[in-house]
Amino acid sequence: MMLKAGDTPSGFVKQGEGDRWDHGYGVTARFLEYCSSLRDEFVAELNAKMKTGYSNNFFVDLLGMTVNQLWSDYKAMYPN
Repeated sequence: MMLKAGDTPSGFVKQGEGDRWDHGYGVTARFLEYCSSLRDEFVAELNAKMKTGYSNNFFVDLLGMTVNQLWSDYKAMYPN
């Protein structure tokens, strides 16, 4: 929500930062923001799928790519 509102605190993770998509709140938030740019309602759909557990395959189901492919594309889009 804070990313959509443009209300990020100073020092918050910038787009493209991080070594892994699941490496902390800020990095994950930025990565999910990127995924949401690829599919409207991505986060809501991901949340719905996670009601019974989690699988990396959810990214394939929703976006047609593995989480690693998405992470590589994301990092290429925002090089540091």
